[in-house]
Amino acid sequence: MKKTIKNSMLVVILSVMTLAMARANDFYLSVKKDDNRTVDLFIEKTNQPLAISFVDARGEVLYNYKYKELPTNVKRYNFKNLPTGTYYFVVESETKIEKVPVVLSENETVVKRGKTTTIYKPYFRKDNNLLSVNMLSIDESPVDVKIYNETTNQLIHEEVLKGEKSLGKRFDFSNVNGVYRFEVTHKGNTFYKTVSL
Repeated sequence: MKKTIKNSMLVVILSVMTLAMARANDFYLSVKKDDNRTVDLFIEKTNQPLAISFVDARGEVLYNYKYKELPTNVKRYNFKNLPTGTYYFVVESETKIEKVPVVLSENETVVKRGKTTTIYKPYFRKDNNLLSVNMLSIDESPVDVKIYNETTNQLIHEEVLKGEKSLGKRFDFSNVNGVYRFEVTHKGNTFYKTVSL
């Protein structure tokens, strides 16, 4: 009986670990064994908006598609007509942008998952006249927040958030109304959000 309970606990622990690993990687890429120019994108099913693009080394978009809800969790791409070189799969969700290099040579296609670049996006939450801005900064690099009056384009507030992996700030707009534009910059990437109060 003790052995059965112990084995059951082990199965539960392994299931939880597998789920945690699956959540850590929202997607992965796999090159077909019998066709080295075909890449399968396996992506976790989600009902959140998602954008998938394939770009070349100059940043030119070769393929781009936006999904409100993924119809399937596997997408297949064939690159037999592309010249050799480095390309990038870009998968963008509401919370982050991941860019994975894919190197096409004459004889093979190599997915360089270890060279993935991840850009986290700010999260905005409005609660009556309070607006919260949260941003993940894994390397604790600073995040610059600017607020503009959308009508006059006048900068009304600027603040640099720093020193933590998870940065956040609440802004109280109880005494004002109008339309405001937030500009959140992190490591050279700027995100915009317009709110009416």
